[in-house]
Amino acid sequence: MQAEAAANVVVYQCKYTGSTETQIVTIDVELQVPTSAVTGQQMTIGWRGAYTELALLAPEQELPADAKLYAYASIKGIDGLTSATGVGTLPPVGTDEQIQLPTSVVELKTTPNKAGTGTVQPAAINFGTKPTEPLIECEVQNETALSAAPLTIAGAGQNESPSPSPSPSPSESASETPTESATSSDEEAPEIGKTPIGGAATGAGGDAGPDGRTFVLVGLLVVFAASAGLVLRRRGNHAG
Repeated sequence: MQAEAAANVVVYQCKYTGSTETQIVTIDVELQVPTSAVTGQQMTIGWRGAYTELALLAPEQELPADAKLYAYASIKGIDGLTSATGVGTLPPVGTDEQIQLPTSVVELKTTPNKAGTGTVQPAAINFGTKPTEPLIECEVQNETALSAAPLTIAGAGQNESPSPSPSPSPSESASETPTESATSSDEEAPEIGKTPIGGAATGAGGDAGPDGRTFVLVGLLVVFAASAGLVLRRRGNHAG
């Protein structure tokens, strides 16, 4: 947003380069001062001028076709910020003709580095092809009579309206993963056909068990008794 300053009728004394000739010019200057300037960011002051009574005439030698207006504003009261400058296009002008001022607003640029409150006033204007090589220089003659426009520079972030913090999004409920119930491990089944230790020494199969061995022992005793009885019977027959 721009706040217009009170219009000032500025009295300039203009001097042509390489000549002792001077001319008094009166220009109604209007400055448009920004209301939201911030440190560290380039700001723009609008400059618009119109002749009142005395207009500037071109020198005896014609101005170059690419000649421009270089306008300045004076800034006071803010540390490290003293001026703003801008350039405007001029219509073609011939010898001894009135030099027309730009019809559109000339943008004066500057970048503040510190916050503070100060004032802005119209300052010098020059005409030429380069800002450092003016062909006509015009200096303010009634500076103390000019009204000043207020200028406020805010610190970075002070003019920014706080943005609402985003509302936290509901966290997704973690789906419970069903836990597999622990299954009891089956007891190991006894191995089939396994020969126990000592099975070969008993002469019985590994699966015979104690009852089988008893029957084998009884059978051996019966066979032994029968054999002994047969031997005794044979000896008795021989004796008779």
